[in-house]
Amino acid sequence: MEIVSYASLSKDIQEKYLEEIKEIFYTCSSIKVFKDDNHKESFFNKWCGDYLKFSPDYFYLYLIEKKVAGYLSGHMNSVKALENFIIPGPELFKDCFEKFPAHFHINCSPHHQGKGVGRKLVEHYLHELNCSRIDGVHLITSTDADNLGFYRALGFEHEVPRPFKSHELLLMGRAISA
Repeated sequence: MEIVSYASLSKDIQEKYLEEIKEIFYTCSSIKVFKDDNHKESFFNKWCGDYLKFSPDYFYLYLIEKKVAGYLSGHMNSVKALENFIIPGPELFKDCFEKFPAHFHINCSPHHQGKGVGRKLVEHYLHELNCSRIDGVHLITSTDADNLGFYRALGFEHEVPRPFKSHELLLMGRAISA
């Protein structure tokens, strides 16, 4: 097992792992049917691919026997990320970004869920943020998501719900300390 930054890999290894990242992304996505391949690729880029483009140093892969078991895509400055990413919802929480400036998204292969992959990815990211003197981190999910217990167990105890379209989004934040 190892955790590596996508940016640290050679281009040919990045291309190999990109296919595995996409497989995990689409498997974990709540949307399964797309109008066409262009819409499918656009959806991937919006929620995952733009992190490879704009924040590759903070895109981490959890590798088991040189296969991607999970990934974490992060950004150290959520205000700056709003300039580059077209993701609906985060702008609702701009007032929380001073206290929790960094954010992330995470997905694990269903075969590796419940085995500590996600926890180790988050802990690795928290360590990197701490080394960079970032004071807080957040994620945004929905208030009815199945993953709330996972994040609470990792110390994401600051919760801010906000209405968004026909449901409610939830910012979960935590301070980072040495």
